[in-house]
Amino acid sequence: MSEETAVEEYRQYGYRWVVLLVYGIILVAQAVLWLSFAPIESDVEKALGVGSTAIRALALVGPLMFVFIGSYAGDLADRRGFKFAAGVGAVICSVMGIIRAVIPHVVESGTAQYWIFLVCQAITGAGGVFIVTNMSKMPIKWFREKDRALGIGLATMFFYLGTAAGYLLVTTIAGIPEDAAELGNIAVIQDGLNRVLTAFAVFMAASTVLFFLLAREDPPTPSGPMPEEVKLGVMESLRRFMGSSVFRALATVSLVGYGIYMGMAVTMEKIITFHGFTAKFAASVATAMILGGILGAAILPGVSEKLGLRKPFLVLAGLIPIPMMFLMGFVGSKPVDVVAGALLGFFLLAALPVTFTITGEMEDIGPRLAGSAVGTLMAIGSIGSFAIPFLMEVFKRETAAGVADYRWALVFLAVLGALAIAVVLLWVKETGPRVRERRG
Repeated sequence: MSEETAVEEYRQYGYRWVVLLVYGIILVAQAVLWLSFAPIESDVEKALGVGSTAIRALALVGPLMFVFIGSYAGDLADRRGFKFAAGVGAVICSVMGIIRAVIPHVVESGTAQYWIFLVCQAITGAGGVFIVTNMSKMPIKWFREKDRALGIGLATMFFYLGTAAGYLLVTTIAGIPEDAAELGNIAVIQDGLNRVLTAFAVFMAASTVLFFLLAREDPPTPSGPMPEEVKLGVMESLRRFMGSSVFRALATVSLVGYGIYMGMAVTMEKIITFHGFTAKFAASVATAMILGGILGAAILPGVSEKLGLRKPFLVLAGLIPIPMMFLMGFVGSKPVDVVAGALLGFFLLAALPVTFTITGEMEDIGPRLAGSAVGTLMAIGSIGSFAIPFLMEVFKRETAAGVADYRWALVFLAVLGALAIAVVLLWVKETGPRVRERRG
């Protein structure tokens, strides 16, 4: 079963790939549940008879749950283990997925369906918190110390893969004609939505069963050094984390990074269609951004490990997206939009696993408090993912023809990105292997 010996007293096991895979599958499943409505917002508006802001809330309410329970979910992972915490989240998501699939068949009112869906999305988001906060906890237990950044990067890749898959699967499974909303063909839209909800409920439930059958909390013997276990309550953990200037800087980076990503994701259609391109092409640019993020999350943490540095990759995560946003907003070229979207995602989204790796390497946090630290960072980041897209509306303008113009909103995002770079340069301390080697 053993694959190789990292250090004389530590052994790395091939079964880590099984654990990573089944954990990755529930990461994908919870993400597609969250995105069930976003790719077909216009059609869902028509089917449920509610406004665009209400439908937008179906996508934003899930990440908002990190604000309320992110620290608790991370603390639970630290105290009870990643399998227990992620398993709780998977069960919650499975139950909510089944309820969502059943509701259209027992409730006729579109308005009533909407409010039930909103509650289900909020609870599903809460379940997703318990799953996502273990993206550093699981690799820390199963991967060698020098390979943990790679493990965290691969876990993050699954997280982004779920988002990319959600955009593609929703529109494919729904199969709703482009003119269905204009023609008022509610029955066709409802049938398409029902197919999506049913398919995702089955996927989530099957993924949960697979996770409980195959996931293991710990390898037979440790894969790397683990410090003495520290168990703190939620508020004590929060006070401890926020007392660190480095952690406060990482929290700022998370808030801005999440906000820029979500702002671009939910506004992509309006940014791209401003230049006369179709909504379908806008979805392609959004997909390119997410696929770029998947590649970045898979590649850059490994590069970070080989170079022995973390901080430069956080700087690049802010530096590269700024000109990419301006290219998408001001140039108006299809090839440029696709390439810019992919490069933006590649560098911006790869900051997530690098940030998680830094927290696990900080002396005052370390692997044993990584779950709580990640939960806290994601809670703070979720504030940005909720607030910044709405703040972008303040900078929105309209052309004489009544077309929404978000170019000033992109300038706003660029200013936030520059602020994040300054915070990294001033307050984030390097924690990579080079620093540890110098310390002896």
